[in-house]
Order: sequence, then structure tokens, then C-alpha cells
Amino acid sequence: MTALARRRPPLLLGLVALVLFVAGGASSADAKMKAKEWKEAEAKFRKLFAERGNVDEKIAIYKKIASDGSGRAWRVMAEGLFLEVQRWWDIQNELVEMGKEHATILQRSQKGFTPNDETRVQDLQEGMKLLEEDLRTERKALDAVTKLVTEGPEALRKNIIKRAKAGGEWPYRAAAVRVAVACMNEKGSWSYLQNTIENDKDPRVRLAGLDAIAGAKEKWEGIVLGRLGDPHWSVVLRAVRIIKEREHHAAVPHLINALNNAPPRLAEAVGDVLRHLTKENFDPFVDVWTQWWKDHKQDFESDVKLKKGKQKEFGDVHFYGVPIKSDRILFIIDISSSMKLPTKNDNPKERWKPPPTVTGKKGPPPPPPPEEILSGPKIDVAKHELKKAIKKLPKDTEFNIIAFNTGAVSWQKTMVEATKKNKESAFAWVRAMKPRGVTYIDGALRMGFTMAGLINYDTRYPDIHVDTILLLSDGAPTDNSMTAKLMDPEIILRHVREWNKNKTVVINCIGVDLVETIEFMRKLAEENGGVYVDR
Repeated sequence: MTALARRRPPLLLGLVALVLFVAGGASSADAKMKAKEWKEAEAKFRKLFAERGNVDEKIAIYKKIASDGSGRAWRVMAEGLFLEVQRWWDIQNELVEMGKEHATILQRSQKGFTPNDETRVQDLQEGMKLLEEDLRTERKALDAVTKLVTEGPEALRKNIIKRAKAGGEWPYRAAAVRVAVACMNEKGSWSYLQNTIENDKDPRVRLAGLDAIAGAKEKWEGIVLGRLGDPHWSVVLRAVRIIKEREHHAAVPHLINALNNAPPRLAEAVGDVLRHLTKENFDPFVDVWTQWWKDHKQDFESDVKLKKGKQKEFGDVHFYGVPIKSDRILFIIDISSSMKLPTKNDNPKERWKPPPTVTGKKGPPPPPPPEEILSGPKIDVAKHELKKAIKKLPKDTEFNIIAFNTGAVSWQKTMVEATKKNKESAFAWVRAMKPRGVTYIDGALRMGFTMAGLINYDTRYPDIHVDTILLLSDGAPTDNSMTAKLMDPEIILRHVREWNKNKTVVINCIGVDLVETIEFMRKLAEENGGVYVDR
């Protein structure tokens, strides 16, 4: 067990306070179990909930405790819920610490791994694999326990919600808001739910509330529509997707208002839902949809007034012909040995068609104009395309670059603004890139999602810093072991599904002279809201 796993963060103090709180007034007068049976059940409960895993056994003992039907049972059930929160939290912290060390070693890869580096990076990768398996297991246990709490007595849920109101770390509050959604009609639950989803300082808690209410039969509309004005764009994105899933046509004027000041990535998502609900074919421009509403509002039973606002403009930026609809962009570039080879794309007379007027249609975008299609070493073409794209980025765009081969190295530690100075620095860094090594796509994507803020769950309240990834590769993915074996693409896809659960980040993939792994790159793009292009 690591030092981090042994460390008891302030979360445990909240657990102790909760247990004492719930225990207050707990009575065994109505207990159904005899003393000996209860003692054995409680001992088994404490043994199981002190360990990781054992999901089925935990669920079974949890149900047995509940069958006692007494105050002492509710006390232990509350303790079980928050012990599972604690367990999940500990694993997250361990994973973060391993990920930081892993990224540090990968950054050294361009200068060559030492034997110690090679051994340590493999140990870390195996450790993270095991932790991610533990995380999946504990997530399953936490979901099961939360469900059993919602099926328990009202007194239990009231105690849990009351404790969450007192504060504590965000995983507590996220668990409590899911409980509140399941019992919205109980006294105090609805007001707690509304207040938490509207005012909790951590977007992860607000997202947990939206996820829980997404399938509710009633009262969901006001909560979801209210989040279209959330200060965090990823919360707005989740609300937009719920509206599409629920086919909520009354949301149309609210969606038009959401286009005001929406960043490009979010505007594209809002536009997609507007087209879906109205069957119109307009780009996500607020002035266009405002005029449409004036002509069609009589078709809706709505008194919603459209706001006067200004939409953020974005330039015509492409990477290998892929339109970039984002202001938080991460380029992930293959610099393995095979990138030294000349590109097979030697047809500069390839016919060019202008981009479609509506984004989001199926199929790849058209190729760039003929004069922009270059021949020569693939790495030179990649550098040219990268420089061309970065040069056109508006100043208030944030961007970064990760180059990968046997390891992965980022140009900057964090996303930076596309100022003239930063662009010149990026150009110099790109010019110095030299192909060598193999094709460790998995490590590059892990580094990218860590930079995005979707893997680093810590005690701060992280923003999501990346909304679009452009991944370029010319070969089959490998691991980064000393023998450099091919890596099963399904493992990479599974990792990305975990890191990008809500598909917050769009991944566009560019395959350069790919043959065997086109389907992998195509699937990676398709599963994450992007497009695949073959160059």
C-alpha cells in the first residue's frame, strides 16, 4: 500500500462526523435481528467495507443490514455509502500521483530513457492499469450502494442530505445530490437538489446532479434548462445533450439564448441540437436563429424572450483539411521513425471542394486546396500543416502540442494563449522535432487528457482546459516496452471511454498513409464526436 493510500484526507473527518450524526438518536428498539446475528453482520460489513472490491459481497451484506429495519441499520448504511466514497477518492488520488510521475518520465523520452526510466515507466503503467481496474470496481460498488440508500427509509436519506449541507469534499456532495434526485418528493430533497445544482462551487457536483436527473420522469425540465446558463461550459454541454436525448422542443428559445457568448465547441453542440429539434439546416449563428425564432415562435407555446448578445467569432482554421471549431485545442503529433518516410500522397491535382455550410454531418471534410497538399517526408508535411493551423489561431485561443514516439513530450506544461510570442515559440519547437522510436498513442492520449483536466481529480476544482484534440499518426499503435510490441487498439479505446465519459472532448483523427489501423483511428474519432480523414 502506498503512502498516499494510507493517508487519511479531510474526507474521513467528514465520515466520522456523519457517523456520529446519524448515530445520534439511533435506536435498535425496532430491530429485527437478534444481538448475535446483528453483531456478526456488522463485523462482516466492517471487514468488507475496509477493503477494495468484493462488490457482490458488499451489496449482499448491505441488504442484510437494511433488513434489520432499525436506527442502527440506517447508521451503518450511511457509513457504508461514505466509506465507498472514501475508497473511490483514495484510488483517484493514487492514480493522480502515479500519472504525474509517469508524465515526468515520458517527458524525458526525447533525450532517451535510462535503464531505470524504462523499468520505472513499465511499473507505473502496470500500476495505473491495476488502479483503473480498481476504480471501475469501486465505481460499481458506489453506484450499487447509492441505489440501495435511495431504496431505504426516508430518515436515512434525510440524514445523508443534512450532512452534505454541512460541507465536505465534492465526492460527498455528488453522492448526496444523486440521493436527492431519487427522492425529489420527500421533504427537503427538492430544495437541496435545486440549490446544489445551481450553486455548488464544483462543476463535478453539478454534473452529477444533471447525470442523475437526466432520466427522471418529472421536474427535470427546469433544472436542465437552468444549466444552459451555467458558468462552466462542460455543464452547459451536458444540459444541451439531455435536451436532445429527451427531445425537449420547448427548449428551442433557451438554446438560442445559449448561443450568446458560447465558445466555438459549445456553439457547435447547441447548433446540432437546434437542427435536430427544428429540422432546419442552419449553422450555429445566433443572429440567424434569432430571425428564425421571430418567424416561428407562434409554433411554440413559449413566452421566453431572446437575449441581445454578441457571439464570439472564430476564424477559418484547418489542420490537414479538418475544420477546427474550438478555442481550446490540443495537437497530438506522431514523431515516430516512420514519419521520416516520404508521404504517398503525391497527387497535388486532387480536386478540392469547399467545406459544407453545416458542420456535424457524417463523413470526412473535403481535402485542402491543391496548392496546400505537399509531398516529401511525412514529418515535414506535418510540420507545415501544424504551423499553418497555429498561425491562424485567434489570440484568445488556448492551445498546446504533444509529440509522441516511444514516450510523449509536451511543448508547454499547460495550455497557453495563441499570442504572437507563443506562436513563435511553438514554431521553433516544431522545427526541432526529429522522428525516432515507436508509436505510443496510448501514452500521448493519457498525457492529453491529464492536461485537459479529466484525469486529475484532486482537491482543487479543475476546469476542463481542452475541448478538441487533433491526433495525427502514420502507424499502428505500440506500447513503449523495451521490445516495443503492438498494442491492442481496443485497450486504447477503452481508456479513452473512461477518460472522456461524457464525450466532453472531441477527437479528430488524421491518418497519414495508414493501412492496417484505419478502423481504429476511425472508431476513435467516431466515438468521441470527431471525424477521421485519410491523408
